[in-house]
Amino acid sequence: MVDTDRDLAARVADLEARVLELEAVQELLLRLLSTTRPVSVLLERYGATETQEQALYKVLDDLAARARGPERDRPTFAFFKMRLDDIFPAMRDDAEFPQLLIDTLKVERPAYRELHGYMARNWPMPGAARAPQS
Repeated sequence: MVDTDRDLAARVADLEARVLELEAVQELLLRLLSTTRPVSVLLERYGATETQEQALYKVLDDLAARARGPERDRPTFAFFKMRLDDIFPAMRDDAEFPQLLIDTLKVERPAYRELHGYMARNWPMPGAARAPQS
């Protein structure tokens, strides 16, 4: 029985070390991906202009700041969608675009990854697994 306990403890310690290694690799990959400016690449695929891109980054910066602020000021999906429609009127009926944009924020710079976490916890995410409420 003692050998079994030691074997189990060793296996758990090994698994914990492997999880830490995987988390470190994942963080490195996220950092590398963020240097490729994934939101810009997505917008380019959709034919966005530089003016539209800059307007979107201003909206995202505002949303990121508000998501960290008081509850009453936190952004809603409806507000986000309204701002997207203002910036990208041609994509108003494209249900995939907002979802792709939200998904892309997960691999964007750290402030936008934090915003993605807020969105995943608080907004309806059709086609994506919703993070558990905390």
